[in-house]
Order: sequence, then structure tokens, then C-alpha cells
Amino acid sequence: MRFGLIGYPLGHSFSKEYFTEKFHQLGLEGYTYDLFPIAEMHDVLDILKSDIVGLNITIPYKTSILDYLSDIHPQALQIGAVNTIAKTGHNSWKGFNTDASGFRQCVQHWFGSEPLPERALILGSGGTSKAIQFILSDLGVKSTVVSSSGKGDMPYAALSEEVIRSHQLIVNTTPLGMYTDLLSCPDIPYEFISSQHWVFDVIYNPANTLFLRRSQQMGAKTKNGLEMLYLQADHAWEIWKHYGNF
Repeated sequence: MRFGLIGYPLGHSFSKEYFTEKFHQLGLEGYTYDLFPIAEMHDVLDILKSDIVGLNITIPYKTSILDYLSDIHPQALQIGAVNTIAKTGHNSWKGFNTDASGFRQCVQHWFGSEPLPERALILGSGGTSKAIQFILSDLGVKSTVVSSSGKGDMPYAALSEEVIRSHQLIVNTTPLGMYTDLLSCPDIPYEFISSQHWVFDVIYNPANTLFLRRSQQMGAKTKNGLEMLYLQADHAWEIWKHYGNF
């Protein structure tokens, strides 16, 4: 039984290691998980037509994969992004968003009994950003999306002391700082971050990005994306089991 991950690049990913270990622990012989670093989205067609039964989708294809699916779960359709797909028939695939459920559980674990802030600043406007916006809205948190692409609510240049201080949850959904780009971080005014801030980075490799380190220096509470990765992966596995009947 074959599974895998589609994205580009994929040198940062822990998914193969995670699922390979899961298959070993469950005693599932003949189950494999492979990485498919495709430079162009149309290259996905050969993968979808193969004997693979389940795929994770990562940067930069979480929105463009929608055009290749036969069916999309209503929540994923509402979010506008998919990060897990399951084969449902001959060359037919259904899309889901397990980033959303993973982030919800992760942020609830993190805050515990602490109230969530009223406003969140989300850096980046891609597929992961869409899932996080959806969940925060559902949790009663108003999001402001910062993007260099013009697709957000404001550009990075508009970030001021007032904006930073009024958004006490800051979430990085960009790949800036991801292995191997270790010296990069989002261009925000870190000097206005304080001990009142909660700063989350969806990146998990490296565990402590420059974005998190600079926020820690200002006293912020920080968390990386590793727990979110595991939570969304476990949800993906449950979806694949359901549709694969194994």
C-alpha cells in the first residue's frame, strides 16, 4: 500500500520518517510512504494515476491541487485549500484539510485554560494561512493577513507598533526560515513584540526558527509546528483508512 507527499521542495519534511515509523509500529508490512518533489503542478497527473492510495499536499500546491480532484470535503472547500487527498475510485480523488483540525487541537493544547486573544496576525496568504484563518474565525479570533503578494489585508510595510501590539497572536505560515533557509525570517517589527504575545510558526524544521528566536528575545511565548504536523498526519491516516478499507 503506497502513500506519499507532494510539494516542492521537500528536503525539510519529516513526513516520510513519521509515517514509516507509524507503519512499523502498527506492523503494516508492505506499506510505504514516499516523497514526490514536483517542480510543476501538472507533474502530479502521473502520481494520481499510479497505485498510490493516499497523499499529503504541501507548499506550494495546497490550492492548485483542487483542480485535480473529483470531490472535496465541504470544510476544505470552504477553506479553499487541501493538504490531504484519498483515492476514492479509479483515478478519482477526494480532498480534505487536516491542517485545520491539526491547528485547532494544537492551539487549544497550547493555550489551555488561557483565553485566546481577540486578534491574530497571520503572516502569509497561502493554503496553510487559509486553514488557520478558518479555525481562528471559528474560535472567535479575528485575523489580519499580512502578505507580500497583495492577497492579504495589508503589506508588511504597513506593520506598525499599534498593529503588532493589538494582535497578540502572531502566526507565521510562510516558508521563511525553513530548512535550508535558516537565516531568513518574516520582515516584521520584532521590537514591538512583548511578553503578552503568543508567536506560532508552522515550520518545524528547524525546531527553533529565527522568527521564533527573535520573538523569544522580546519575551513572547512561542511554539513551532511539529505538534500540528503530527496531529494533521494522524487525521490524514484516519481518512486514508476509511476510504481504503484497511
